[in-house]
Amino acid sequence: MAKTHWHFPRTEFAASVLAQLANGPLQGVSLFGPRRTGKTEFLRLDLAPLGQAKGHRVIYANFWQTLDSPLAILLYEFDFALRRCSLVERARVAAAGMAPKFKLRTPDGAAEMEVDLAQLKWGTPESHLLLLDQYCARFSNDKKPTLLLLDEFQELARAAAARPLIAALRTSLEKRKNGLAVVFTGSSQEHLRIMFTPKQAPFYRFAAEFDPPRLDLTFVDHQLAALHASSKVEISRADAVAVFERFGRNPLFMQRWLMTRGLNAELSAGEATERVESEVALEFGFADKWRRLTSLQRAVARALAERVAPIFGQVGGKRIAMLLNETPPPPQRTQAALRRLVRLGHADKWDTDWRLTDPLFESWIKTRPDSDF
Repeated sequence: MAKTHWHFPRTEFAASVLAQLANGPLQGVSLFGPRRTGKTEFLRLDLAPLGQAKGHRVIYANFWQTLDSPLAILLYEFDFALRRCSLVERARVAAAGMAPKFKLRTPDGAAEMEVDLAQLKWGTPESHLLLLDQYCARFSNDKKPTLLLLDEFQELARAAAARPLIAALRTSLEKRKNGLAVVFTGSSQEHLRIMFTPKQAPFYRFAAEFDPPRLDLTFVDHQLAALHASSKVEISRADAVAVFERFGRNPLFMQRWLMTRGLNAELSAGEATERVESEVALEFGFADKWRRLTSLQRAVARALAERVAPIFGQVGGKRIAMLLNETPPPPQRTQAALRRLVRLGHADKWDTDWRLTDPLFESWIKTRPDSDF
């Protein structure tokens, strides 16, 4: 049995997004979701196969792959698409497989160009931007628009060096409104909106913001069925629902917990939860991240994890003071601590509230003892 039976399909949402892009007035859609909540899986296992089944060419690029060379990522993925590799074949190529230098053919096949990743880290040669435009022209299809799936697109907003690429990409897309359709995803709502919402934004009014459907208890039922299909193990639905709710309906934790229960029948629900918590914390380096924070930054992070609001007001100050066992800090100190959390990628603004960006790190922070502050 293929591992894809664990995938929870979001069929209706995928169909809605594709319909808007292929048949509606939209050229772009932006999707926000916290880290490790299934955005990439949705793009690659729901939207991409549906688009391909409907006759659309699909090109996927993830800007986490090489953070300081976003143009190289795009050119690399365009070249793979030109060689007619399927998305499944492309998925087999690991990020580590990208050499410091790689060769691209021009879209017309008449010439070959060497792309030096080291060079692209510090600049954006005009020839490469022109090559990007040539690729966009080659893939543009007014009858069946090509779908560009740009994952973690907000990373471009963080790098000043990406501005020439952003401008060139917007121009290339504008020239082909009917032939190219784009889905942008991001795990930072604040930075994703910087790209689309303000009047001075590089992609102002280019993409409509869609909210991915929140996972509900049908996800739990689907995962329990997947576990049973894999190992014939039966697990209490009540236990599964309790874990699902406790960890903010996070799909990654839910799947890890189910597999742990399935492989270790002697473990209770609580023991399996403790084991998965430890494994996830170790895998994603939560303890190292925590050690790099000051006491005040930790207290602010804990208050954010507990959804204390407003964080700069009396309620937030009182909770932070309780954690630190001292008088409430002045708002300026709290603001400075929050800015540090934002710079480290731990916090972000969601609508009007400040939140931690990683739901699993958030759950881990809630368990920190008083001595940690």
